[in-house]
Amino acid sequence: MDLKIFGEIIREKRSALRLNQNELSEKSGVAIKTIHSIELGKGNPAIKTILRLFDILELDLIVIASKP
Repeated sequence: MDLKIFGEIIREKRSALRLNQNELSEKSGVAIKTIHSIELGKGNPAIKTILRLFDILELDLIVIASKP
């Protein structure tokens, strides 16, 4: 997934839940700098970070694996 699109999804869902970045940081345990970077489409967040955010933001992660 394009990191910029991923960041937009995170930001839009956070806004829909009426959370600011600080509140999301407190609830998820993810540093506010990390959330800011993700929302800007920068960095390469660890799966653990993504799962923490998805849990608070009520998002599902679906993985589709294919053979190369």
